[in-house]
Amino acid sequence: MFGGTVRGKTTTLRVPRDTDLDAHRRWAADMRVRRAGPIGRWHEPAASETWKEGWTEQAKDKTSVLWSIDAGDARDQPVGYIRIRFEGAPHSDKVLLDQFVIDPDRSGLGYGWDAALTLHRWIFDYMHLRMAVVDRIAADDVGRQRILEKLGHERFGHGHRVYYRDGAYVDQYLYQMELEAWDDRWSGEREYPPLGDEKAV
Repeated sequence: MFGGTVRGKTTTLRVPRDTDLDAHRRWAADMRVRRAGPIGRWHEPAASETWKEGWTEQAKDKTSVLWSIDAGDARDQPVGYIRIRFEGAPHSDKVLLDQFVIDPDRSGLGYGWDAALTLHRWIFDYMHLRMAVVDRIAADDVGRQRILEKLGHERFGHGHRVYYRDGAYVDQYLYQMELEAWDDRWSGEREYPPLGDEKAV
């Protein structure tokens, strides 16, 4: 399915539009994105019609959610996208961060951090899910690791020599964050107070 509007401070997660397709297609072919590993790539580079077919299937898929990341660009173009998957759907209490891409030409401007914080507000505050997991991230992907650790994710797994690129093997890390950690660290990010004792529900 496509995600609805979730507003952050500098970014907004919004429903993908057909006008976003060119940007998604361009990122899929950008080696700066592709070399980041599986979390940096949704599909292989493809023609516009193939992407449209993929989005049609995404709209029907109840086990995943796709957002475009908007930053109020005057060109009305997204600065990235996020895709999550529910583990154990339809009765899921855990979500996997499947894809998290920021336009390499717009990196370093804080969009990744704000979009990640906004996504976690949706996961823990709106949906009240129990856990967020990043099940695959390259060990040399320092930017995403910093964002996850700043949010409060803990590294719980280490795969050795998982990716091969640039003539060498790269390790893989796994991260997770539980609802309790979110409440402890980011209670000020809630847009409404909890109703009664949520732990007793």
